[in-house]
This record gives sequence, C-alpha cells and structure tokens, in this order.
Amino acid sequence: MMHVRVSEDQSQKCRIHPATLSELNGELASYFMISTSDSEFICQVWPNDQINTNCLCFSNAVFKNKSVHDSRSINSSGNAIHMKTSISKSLKLTLIVEDHQIIKLLKHDLKVHPSKVENMCKNLLHKYCVAKDFTVSIDRTQLGKIYGIYNILINSCDNENYDGFIINQQTKILIDSIVSKERFLQNLKPPNIGGLEKEAQELCDILSLPFQWKSLISCEFKKVLRKGILLRGPPGTGKTSLVKHVGCECNAYIITVNSPEVFGARPGETEENLNNILDKALTFSEEGRTILFLDEVDTLCPDRRHMDGQKEINLTKLLVDFFDKITENENIMVIGATNRPVCVDNVLRRPGRFDKEIMINVPNESQRLDILRKVTSTLPLSEDVDLKRLAFITNGYVGADLVSVAREAVLLVILGGNQERKIKMDHFEQSVRKVMPSIRKGTVGLVEMSPVEWSQIGGLSEVKGQIQQAVEWPIKHPEAFQRMGLPCPKGVLLYGPPGCCKTTLVRAAATSVNATFISLSGAQLYSPYVGDSERLINEVFQKARAAAPSIIFLDEIDSIVGKRSETSSNRGVQERVLSSLLNEMDGIGIKLDDKLHTSEKVKDGEITSSNSAKGKSYKAENRNVLLVAATNRPDLLDDALVRPGRIDRILYVPPPDEEARFEILKVYTKKMPLKNVNFEELSKNTNLFSGADLQNLCREAALHALTDSLESTCVTMEHFRQALLTVKPSLTKSMVETYSNMLKRGS
Repeated sequence: MMHVRVSEDQSQKCRIHPATLSELNGELASYFMISTSDSEFICQVWPNDQINTNCLCFSNAVFKNKSVHDSRSINSSGNAIHMKTSISKSLKLTLIVEDHQIIKLLKHDLKVHPSKVENMCKNLLHKYCVAKDFTVSIDRTQLGKIYGIYNILINSCDNENYDGFIINQQTKILIDSIVSKERFLQNLKPPNIGGLEKEAQELCDILSLPFQWKSLISCEFKKVLRKGILLRGPPGTGKTSLVKHVGCECNAYIITVNSPEVFGARPGETEENLNNILDKALTFSEEGRTILFLDEVDTLCPDRRHMDGQKEINLTKLLVDFFDKITENENIMVIGATNRPVCVDNVLRRPGRFDKEIMINVPNESQRLDILRKVTSTLPLSEDVDLKRLAFITNGYVGADLVSVAREAVLLVILGGNQERKIKMDHFEQSVRKVMPSIRKGTVGLVEMSPVEWSQIGGLSEVKGQIQQAVEWPIKHPEAFQRMGLPCPKGVLLYGPPGCCKTTLVRAAATSVNATFISLSGAQLYSPYVGDSERLINEVFQKARAAAPSIIFLDEIDSIVGKRSETSSNRGVQERVLSSLLNEMDGIGIKLDDKLHTSEKVKDGEITSSNSAKGKSYKAENRNVLLVAATNRPDLLDDALVRPGRIDRILYVPPPDEEARFEILKVYTKKMPLKNVNFEELSKNTNLFSGADLQNLCREAALHALTDSLESTCVTMEHFRQALLTVKPSLTKSMVETYSNMLKRGS
C-alpha cells in the first residue's frame, strides 16, 4: 500500500522514485495497473528523483471508474501491480461523443467510409495501453477536440492471456456503438427497491421485449408493443426509484420530466419546453433504449374536464401526438407516475397511450422486511435488532418512511453518545414512535392509540375469545381461513350496558394485531355541506385499505347511522351516510383506481395465496379492513347494517359478574400500595357495578386514604368501605334484564 496522487496528464505516465520502482520489480517504461479504493488506472512507469519514496504520481488517461475522471486531483492510497502486455491485434470500441450531430456524422462515415473512422480511432489511441472495460480519456487531447470525441470505451480485446494491450497502426478496430457523452455520464448505480422485484421484472420484460425477440417481431407486430406504462400508488412507495432501477438494469437512458421545469411564464413557453424535451427523447432513442419518465403526470396533464386553461390542454395534445409518433419506435418507452390517477386526463389512460397500469401499493410485512434489510445493510446493527419484529410493528409504513425510521435511529445513536456506535432495537422502536407513516397523514379519525394488552382487561374471558376469533384470527392466521374456505369477516358489533369496556376491548384487539386504528364519531362525519359526509366515509375506507390491516371503530354507532325511517320520504344526512357505509362494506364503493393490480379475479372476502421469498403469504381482496362498532342501543340500528355479510358477529358484552369484578379490581389496584384489602368481599358487595364504576371505586378509595393524611403510604379495606358509601352502581336490574332479553331474542 502506497500513497497515490492523480493528475490530468494525458501522457499515461506514472512518476515514481527509482527505489520504489526497484521494490516493485518493475522496468523502465513498463506498464502497471494502479488500484485505489474506487478505481483502476493503467500507466507507464518512469523514474523521477523528485517523487517521494512509497509515492506515485500518475495520469488518469486510462481508467476503469469514470467517476474519478471528473476529479481534478485525488490523494488516496493504492496498490501497483506489474502488467503483462502485448501488441493489440484487434479491439472493439464504443465511442462517446460530445453531441448528437457528431453521432450522425460518424454513423454516416461508418456506412460510407469505415476505414476513415478506423484510422481516426487509431490516431486517437496510438501507443495507449488498454484493457477490457477500461475507458480512454480523449476530451483534453487536441485530436479529441477536433473530432468531437469525449471518451473511448474498450469493449473487448483479441487475447485474454495478457493484462494489457498496446495499440498501434496495425491494430484492427471495430466500432460497436456510438453514444453521447450525456448518456455515458448517466449515473448507472441502481437504487435499492426492496419489495418491488416483481414489478421491476415486469417493467424490464416490457422494455426488453423488442430486443429479445427482434427476429420474431415484424414491422406489423411493432405497432402492438406497449409504449406507455402508468405507475400509480401512494406517495413514498418507490415509483421513481423503480424507474431508475429499471433504467439501470436495461441500460436505458432516463429523461425525467418534472412539471416545474416545464411550465413557463410567457405565453407558449410551456409548450415549447415540453416540445424540446420530446424532441430530445426522440434523438436519444436513435442511440439506444430511452425512457421518458413523466413524474407526477397528473400535474402535467390534468383532467381537462375540470380545467379551464388552454395551456394544460395543449400539453396533453402534445403528449398524445408524441405517443402516436413513437408507435413503431422500439427504442423508447414512456412511463408516468402519479398518486392521483383519477386526476390524469382519460385520453392518456387508454390503449395506445398508457397501455398498462401498475399499482405500487403500501408494502406488506414481507416487503417491509426486504426493504429494512436493504436499508440497514450498511448500518452497524446490534445483535438484539430484530428486523422481523420491526417489519411487524411498522404497519402502513412505505419505503420512504422506513428510510426515515433508519435515519432517526442513526441520529439517536449519534446524539446519545453511544460509545459502541451500534444501533439497538430500542433506537428503532423510538424512531417508529417519532416517524408517522405517510399514508396515515391527513386521515380523519386516526388516533395515536396507547397499547392495551388483553391482560389489562379483567374478566370477560368468553367475550375476549369471541373478539379474538372475529378480529385476530383472520389477520394472524389467514391460511387457516383459506384452508377451511371461510370468508373474512367484514364487521363486528359490540353491544351492552355503558361502562363495560367495549371500547377497551377494541383497543386490545387492535394492539394484538398491530392494526391501524381509525376512530370515527358523529361530530367528525356530519358536515353542513351536501355530500361531504359521504365523501369522508369514502376517504376513510380508502386510507384504511392502503394502511391495512386496519380497524375502523364507530363508537356509539346508533348516533351515527341509525334506523331508516319507514314513513318519511325525505332522506337525511344519517341515511345518506348509512348508504355510503353499506356500499363501502360491500366493496361496491371501492374505486378502480384504489384496487390492487392483480392478475386473478377474487370474490369479495375470499383469500388468495401468493408466493413470497420465504413460503406463502396471503392477502384478502377486502385488504383486511374490519369495521368494529359499539353501541348501548342495538335496537336503534338499521336491519340492513346488522345482517350477516356486513356485521358478521354481534357480541354481547355483559356487566361483570362476581368473578370478573374480582379480576377487574386486581387490575385497577395493581399499582396501588394496598394493605389488608379483601377483594372477595369487595367483589360480593359491588353487584351491578360496571368496569368504569369499579375504576371509580378504586380512585375514591385512594382519595380517602389521602384525605386521612397526605403522608399516607397505603390504601386499606376501610378506605374501600368508605368509598362504597359514596360510589353507587350505574347499572340497574331493569337495564341488565333489557339487555338479557335482547340476547335471548338474538338482536
């Protein structure tokens, strides 16, 4: 290992101290390959007494990593290896030129005077020592400026037994291709696209089809090849990264069109800018594969039905004409990306323009695991980091959110002064709490729910089991439902007296499956504007499907959607909301633009299996969205809502019996300092107490203890007896009998 310094000398010389040359067993004017951390160079060594020992100063005229070519001077460390060289008999080259006019001239000369181009290359490469995949920098030479040649890439050499090949006038040169400088300098490093391998392969197949089956695709078949693809999906799911990855995999040049770069201030400037970009795409397609990427195409070509401006209409017309122009051009593909497909003009969403639409949805658990593995591949992780657990708790997070989680974890390590400089699982868990998923932002009714474990709910063992069957099993064990041919439940209704922890049971179910929890009330749904409430229902279900598994909780549902009137002909807001809710639960309200792109038709509620990298994963057409409702008045609900197929399970949450009251009291007094408290006596003396009443009883007992003395350190049985004198049950025998009769009638 020695110190190396790169300069812009075009002589392909390496200055080295004679003592260092002797140590390397090199001879005068012999060729060495100098390797640094990110590049390789081929140089001819010449001794120089002015150079320090163990130091190299060499030219970057022949290099393997083009990123170094743009550096003025680089100081780093590297190795020098002696090369076995020979006179080159033949070479295959790629010429990189300054502009497209030179490409046309050179291609014309290759057809008419091929020897002229060959002699030009010989003059440019005379006495250079090269190797396969190395690039010769020509742009700073006098001949290179005259011919307009930027670089020359060596594709192959005649004999692989040698390390390097010296070019002279007898070398036979073949030109494989001629490309522009702009295409050559495009960043070819593909971005990480965890979880999108299937979509990437599909895009690569479409882009490569004309080349893989060139002999079979006649001129007539070229007209039916796809020319446009629309990627749609929520923000941050990786649409732009997917296009960049496909461009790198297929060696295609990407021309990105962003709306702010197109729109101009003066009249006609916008159309002129877009026209120039489209002409540029056609020019680049003459060199090879080209992708015209329209990012946020909905802002570039919005739906003309809702636009009054002539500018947007003209842009759409230009793009339509461009699609018609490239029908038989096999080298160009148009890819659009949008998170609002409904806003894209319909004239573009037909065969012949955007022929295919691919849905890039929110990643599922296995896809999140794949993304996390790629995002954290270069991070120093501690042994306690469980990426599978992290993928489970990041439900609803898109790729951009997961990158943000990793970034936050790194910041926590840096700011925390961790000596080990390793990211622990605790750092990731804190990051997850800080980073809100993009898909959940702006969602009406989304709440930050504090976790509730089943052990925190005393008693109600039978009801817990029924809720676990209705909520947990379809999400945690979908393969069992698929094996038995069971459809996923769509809705669960909990009814019972007030204060019997119906809401707490729902929170515990959402915690156990790590589901997105959306709680809606009448105040959030009802609006003074006609149609606004129905639109809100639609948006809530749309966001819930995207962030599935999700639980939409309607507390006091009887006040939101009650029973429809049989006498009145006027439909109020409540009836319209009920109608929208029924449509959404049936799946009728799902917009086509919000559905997953699947190759199979699946009946609503059925579960289909799809192969993943590690076994099988299952997904439901209803996207694991479960409606859970709670009410004290089930008799006020409409029959159309509580029928099977909508509300599939109706569960009665009874007031706690003596055994349940015993367990509830133990839960509420878990953190209290108790002394001589008899829970059996308390549970016997608290008949008709609901769970909320028992919580209030424990609170009053603790207050009585502090009333006796602010220095009190425990709560005694006497304090509970005093609390029983003031805290009365909220339930009555007639109320409990009413609910019991409802249960007997099966309501």
